Amino acid sequence: MVHKLDLVIDGTTKEGLREGATEIAKSVRADWDHDKLQFKVYTDGITNQLIGVWYDDREKQILVRVYGNKTEMFIDRDAERRNIEVLHKAGCGPELLATFSNGVSYEFTKGNPLSEVDVLLEPIWKDITRELAKLHNIKEGDGKPMLFSKLRHFLSLLPDTMNDATQQQRLVDKGYTKSKLEEETNLLEGHLGSLGCPVVFSHNDILLGNVIWDKSAKKASFIDYEYGASNYQPYDIANHFNEFVGMENIDYNRYPNEEFQRNWIRSYLSYYQSVLPEKVEESQISRWYVWVNKFALASHVFWGVWALLQACHSAIDFDFFGYALIRLDEYTKRKEEFLALTTEES
Repeated sequence: MVHKLDLVIDGTTKEGLREGATEIAKSVRADWDHDKLQFKVYTDGITNQLIGVWYDDREKQILVRVYGNKTEMFIDRDAERRNIEVLHKAGCGPELLATFSNGVSYEFTKGNPLSEVDVLLEPIWKDITRELAKLHNIKEGDGKPMLFSKLRHFLSLLPDTMNDATQQQRLVDKGYTKSKLEEETNLLEGHLGSLGCPVVFSHNDILLGNVIWDKSAKKASFIDYEYGASNYQPYDIANHFNEFVGMENIDYNRYPNEEFQRNWIRSYLSYYQSVLPEKVEESQISRWYVWVNKFALASHVFWGVWALLQACHSAIDFDFFGYALIRLDEYTKRKEEFLALTTEES
């Protein structure tokens, strides 16, 4: 049963998070000794605030996620809650325990978020391909790719000029005006929409912090389905590869090379199609390699615009504006190269 609580949690302070997490625990874990609760505030997320609470066993903790300021403008929270419940039933996510006015509470997923080193280890990346293939085989969503409709929604929310004059001048100097970003969005939709890629239910945000690796079980799990929706199938892979570079010390030299990508895609397609890896045709791998790298461009623009929006509204201590420039710069750097990719059959 999902508990529905009339509660607003103050996510701006640790004290507020702890008080709110205590109220959630009293509702969903009535048998705990609520005078002896322990807490851990997680800082990996840059959209929301997350706190874990437990009584006697840390691995049985529950997580309480408090939504970031004004994130309801660009995240469908009702859809997110449905996603958590549907994916839990399919064995692809934690159980939803409670909803409250500005957040949700759900089960803890045992393990640790990935690092830039972890994601290159074969046992880990191969299990990620298995888990993603399982997710993409779930019959959920409306069948309409969310990518460009969501991106255009972000753009509609973006002010014509940033409130910070220095930031606005940097955007102008780099050519990243709102009108230019709209122009690039139209270009990408025309190019990527013509590829004929399949559409499946997708996570749409498989950054390293959203992949949990359980070392003892040798199992990868995805968390945080805020952006879960139907989308072009290669986008999840492209977005994941873009996240290999990290979030703190971003280094695009860590973007996976062609050999790694082809091995990853072979493993993914073997799981998705339920065939042996050696049965996946080389021509198919080549086609997906092209698709994935083209969609990497869309991922850069998507999260670049998202970060500009966050720079306008978020109270979280993160350099969203700087991150936006990094993503848009990488888009500009790779645009010509990736748009020119072709396969023999095309």
